[in-house]
Formats: sequence, C-alpha cells, structure tokens
Amino acid sequence: MQRQLIVQHTTQSPCRLSLHRPFAQLAGNSHVEFCECFGNNYFYNLTSNTSSLLITTIDRTIYMALQKLNTAQNERLARLEHKLHIAAMNGDLVTAKSLAFDIQSLLRPFGYETRLMQVKNWLYESGIEAGDYAFAIDGLKAVKLKTNKNTRVHLEATALLAIAYLRNQDLNNAEPVIREVLQNAKVITSERKREAFRKSVIERFDQEVTLFSMKGIGNESLDIDEVQDDAKTMSANTEQEIYTTIGVSIPQSVINSLFRIDDFAKKQLPSNERLKLPSPQQQVQEDRVGETLFSSVKRTLYKSLCDPESDIYKAWFSDGLKLVLSKKYITSAVIATLTSLGIGVKMIATSIVALVIKFGIEVYCTHYKPSGVMDLR
Repeated sequence: MQRQLIVQHTTQSPCRLSLHRPFAQLAGNSHVEFCECFGNNYFYNLTSNTSSLLITTIDRTIYMALQKLNTAQNERLARLEHKLHIAAMNGDLVTAKSLAFDIQSLLRPFGYETRLMQVKNWLYESGIEAGDYAFAIDGLKAVKLKTNKNTRVHLEATALLAIAYLRNQDLNNAEPVIREVLQNAKVITSERKREAFRKSVIERFDQEVTLFSMKGIGNESLDIDEVQDDAKTMSANTEQEIYTTIGVSIPQSVINSLFRIDDFAKKQLPSNERLKLPSPQQQVQEDRVGETLFSSVKRTLYKSLCDPESDIYKAWFSDGLKLVLSKKYITSAVIATLTSLGIGVKMIATSIVALVIKFGIEVYCTHYKPSGVMDLR
C-alpha cells in the first residue's frame, strides 16, 4: 500500500511525498525515495524504526552514483543515440527532437544529467544543420549554463555555439565564444590531443565563415550542361590549379571575413602552437581559400553523393563514371547544393564538379566525410 507524508521545505509550501517502490537500496533499513514538487526533484533518505520515520535529504551525487541502467536500457540508449547522431549530421531536426525526448525520458529518472547534456548538444547540432539558428543558440547557451566549464560537454557546446553564430554571419558574437573554446586548456589534458582538437576546430571555424559569407553571392545561371562540359575539361588540371580557380572566384569581402576569424582564432593559441599552423596570410592565399570552400561544401554535398541508397552512389559502383556523367548526377547534386546555400557563381560550381570527377565518388566519400564537433573526441 502506498504511504504519504507531508514534507515541509524551508523555502516552499509543504509537498506531499508518496512512498512506494524504492529507487535504490541502502544499508540496513534505509532506502531512497524520489518525488517531484513544484517542478523540482527531491531525493530523501528514509530511515524507519519502530516509532518514527526519519527524513533527511540525500546528496544528488550519491543518488546518481547508486543508479545504473540495466542491459536492455543500455542497448536501447545506444540505438537511440546512434539514430540521434545521424539525425544531427543530416539536419533532421524533427527526428532529432523526438529522439532526444525519448532519451531524456530514459536518462533523467536515473540522474544522468551530463549524458543528457551531451544528447542536447546533438539535438542543437541538428538545429544548426537545419538552419534553425535561434533554436540552436538558445539551447546551447542553456547547456553551457547547466554544465561545468571544465567538462568536455561544456567545451563542445561552446564550439557549437561559435559555429551557430558563424553560420548566422554574426562574427561579433562568435569571437568571444571562439576565444573561450581555444583558451580552455583544462578539459583536454593531453597536449597532443588538445592541439589536434584546436587545429580541427579552427579549420571548422574557417570553413563555416567562408561558406556562409558566400550566401547570396552571385546570380549567374548554373546551366547543368555547360557546368558539366566545362568540369570534364577542368578535371584534367591538378588539384592545386582547381583550388586556385575556386579561390580567384571568391569575393574579397568573404576573404576578409575568413582572415578576420582565422587571425582571431590563432591569436588565442600559445605561440609554439600557433607556429605549427598556417599563418592567416597563408590561409587566405587563393589555393588555400579554394580548398577551404571546397571542404566546407562537403557537409551538404556528402549527403547527396555518398548515401549508399542513392542513385548516384549505386550508379558509380555498378557502372562507373560514364553512367554517372551521362545522367549528370554529380553536376545536379553540386548545383542543388550551391543553390540551397544561395551561391550562384558558375566557376565555383564547375570547379567543385571537376574535383569530384577527378577524385571519384569512392575517394570523395572516404576522405571528405563530414565530422561533427563531438566526433573530435
């Protein structure tokens, strides 16, 4: 039979605590009960004897340490998190919200708040990929408030927040967040791994500011036949030459934004670490700018070219380049990607198609698979 007690909190009205199944067994005749009162969770150590019931609050960390998911719950959690990761990379915000809710329902009763905050990072990453920057920014700010600044989850939320600002072309708000990411030396204790993380995240910042500063640039007609014919000819050039062709097609205003973010980011690093990376002046050379833009497009283009179930991917592996070109699969995917990003520069479209033809879809899909901030662990 369920028993009830009235528990008086010092700062709130009395709360009715229902006593039923214990969440964790403690020593002797003690056990832990849980109740929700006025939107807050309380945990109580209940010790009974022949004449009374002693009620004391139990430290939340002790409660969390006592809880464990069973095998079936862990397996379900792994499946849900895998699906959420895919939804985040694909920008499938509707699916990501549903999966995050299911995971929250599984984790929160056991007090796994840090794990839940990692899940929220994936959710808000899907918001970034879906272009819902307000949702992502507000959510990531909340994750930062709820997590210790010296944890990996907090660091990743901060990096994602910087990316959200860069995609929203808000460089002023992005810069202090970038500083916070790059000046945190406590989360990643290994010097080698910390340097690798910083190098990768700066490359990501460069890619984001370059690509999204290109939004609305160019209004040329991207005729599929013309782009493909020119790309087939250009694919005979070296990679460096094609990267340079992209670079000379990028407006100075975009190059200025890239220089600003790259220079700002690298100034946050210790001098010995900064010297191992290309200088901001080197980073805005034509071939490097072209390679940066090509790398940034992969986050959208990869989904079209590298899905094993797509017509492009199947055609490449069954019939090779000849069929892919005859069907204009690659050119169609590149034009659709650039159009969705608001980029209407024919030479850039032609150069990207030429590089994919030159690499081949198999090599492109292996070496240009996009990674998320959480994949840098």
